[in-house]
Amino acid sequence: MIAPFSSKASLKWFLEKFKEDKELDSLIEEYIQKILGHRIIMSPSKGPYGEKGKDIVAIENEDTGDYCSYVVKRGNLHENLKGSFGILRQIEWAMLIELEIDKYKGKKRTAVVTHNGKEGYRGAIDRFEKHCRNIEAQCGGAILLRPIERWDIDELANRIFEKREVFIKNSEIKLLIDRLEQSHNLILDFKEKYENVKNSPDPVTYKELSEDLYNKIKEREDILGPFDQHKI
Repeated sequence: MIAPFSSKASLKWFLEKFKEDKELDSLIEEYIQKILGHRIIMSPSKGPYGEKGKDIVAIENEDTGDYCSYVVKRGNLHENLKGSFGILRQIEWAMLIELEIDKYKGKKRTAVVTHNGKEGYRGAIDRFEKHCRNIEAQCGGAILLRPIERWDIDELANRIFEKREVFIKNSEIKLLIDRLEQSHNLILDFKEKYENVKNSPDPVTYKELSEDLYNKIKEREDILGPFDQHKI
């Protein structure tokens, strides 16, 4: 049985399996609302471009209008730094472009970059941190709420494991657990049947075995969604 909350190491391994944007987004949104207690005013766009780099925007202080933009990426830091919608560009949009909601224009803001991987190589961190300091300097004390943060896979695992009782019932987590367990069960079932027929001289037996496995995979995909979106 797959039990991601049994240990911090298990949770880290599990979080690395998040391959779809909505899975990681769902987790971060739940953390923002239920653990930090902040109100989300913008969620990830379903279109190709998002909302000016602000994957998730949450109000941290209802009286002052201070807010935080969360840039959510899958994978390692270096894989997501550059490009039209890379982290460096999205930090600029999140910090330097005002929100479209008038009441929050000119308010203090910060950003959190979160990703379910490592840095990739040391140069990526250096470039990321240098870029953040430059953006913070452009913002100045008037609109900079606090320094930009980065939550990598270790930070995510630490934060979520500490409050694991809140996340056990998360729908995206439960669905991914089901997919991984079904994949594991199919492998064990195929292995057992293969052991029974591997010495058979009849080639039809192998064809039937393959077709049986394929049909079982399709049956489970009809219920749980495509397995190949969650490659282990």
